Order: sequence, then structure tokens, then C-alpha cells
Amino acid sequence: MTDLHNIQMLILRELLFTPNSRFSDLNIQGLSSDHFSYHIKTLIEQEYVQKDSSRYSLTVKGKEFANRMDTDEASIEKQPKVAVMIVATKTEGKKKYLLIQERTKEPYFGYSGFITGKIRYGEKVIETAKRELKEESGLECENIHIKRLVHDHVVLKDTGELVEDKMFYIVHMINPTGELINTPNGKNIWITESQFKKLKKKYYNEENMYEISQMKGDMDLVESTYIIEEF
Repeated sequence: MTDLHNIQMLILRELLFTPNSRFSDLNIQGLSSDHFSYHIKTLIEQEYVQKDSSRYSLTVKGKEFANRMDTDEASIEKQPKVAVMIVATKTEGKKKYLLIQERTKEPYFGYSGFITGKIRYGEKVIETAKRELKEESGLECENIHIKRLVHDHVVLKDTGELVEDKMFYIVHMINPTGELINTPNGKNIWITESQFKKLKKKYYNEENMYEISQMKGDMDLVESTYIIEEF
């Protein structure tokens, strides 16, 4: 996300409530014309604002960006991370194996657990799961089940500080195919359920996430795309 100057955020806020404003209407801070022109020009160059004759308004990109604003503070609201957690399993003979990744970057360097990845803007859950599985392990899968949506707050014991606020779609991917690879983000390995339970350095919630992934029935999830005339 682009970091904008406070003055630029104030301009976007004004345009949320007063579309098609004049230059003088937007300069609520009383800046010099040159100073204020710089900020307007920057917003136009970054395609957040457009000028029609002598009036300014938000572009579609600007509306989408400003729509996430806390209008009282003129800042983009900090929101939970929305991601998928991929519980990939395969069966060989009578044994079930779980795909586990040992993380090789901070935070949680050296911890082991299931592959996760943020849902990108414009992606749907299964699209994210397929992309992340391919990027992080080299594998592909079509047998995919969305099980639950889990919302976690992670708090440091010593300080009480909230360090993570995240929502995971738990996705069970069964019998993926392809050649398993490692990436700069982690080392991947197939292990049995008993080996999984004995892992010493697992993430705080991994066993619970695995139990959720094995529950019967899929989550009721409605994902739609709508074509609209105006925004």
C-alpha cells in the first residue's frame, strides 16, 4: 500500500464527502498555493485524483483506497490479515501424510506448521489456496475443501502486546500432485500424523487447525462477482 502524506490523506477525505471540489475548497489547511499544488499533483500522478476543468474528484482507484479510511483520523484503518491455511494431506497405503513447512524467515523462524498465504486483492479463496500451494511447495491440487474461518489474536505473554490479528480460511487439499520443492520461505516435508504430534517447535495453533481441517462437511461460503454501473 502506498504511504501518503497527511495532507494528501486529508484531500482524499474531503473528496469522499465533497466530490467535484475546487482547488480552494480542498485547501482546508491553508497551505501556500505551491505547497498545496504539489500534493494535488502527487495524487493525480498516482491516479487517486482526477481533474476535470477546474474541479477535482476521486478516481475509481482513489475511491477504493479512500473507502478504507478512518475518516475521523484521516488514516487507512489497520485491519486483520486475511489468509488461507493449507492443510495438505496424502494417503499412501494405510498411512496418511501431512505436508509441513519449516519456516526460514522471521517471524517464527524455525517453527513448523502448515503453509499459509495472504489472500490477494481480487482473489477468491480457492484461487489463493491453489496459488500458494504451487508457489510454496511446487504442488497442485484439485480436491479442495474449505472447512472453517478462524479468527486469531496473538498476544505476547510478557507484555500483553497484540502482535497479530489474522483470519484464516482453513483449506484441506487432498492428494496434491507434483514434485515437492523448497523455497526461500520454508523447507517442506511430508510427515505422518504421529510425527506431526511429536514436532517440538510447532506454531501455537497447529494441532487445533489440523483437527478443524479433518471435520466432516465444508463451510458454507458464498463468493460472488457483480457488474455495476457506478462506484
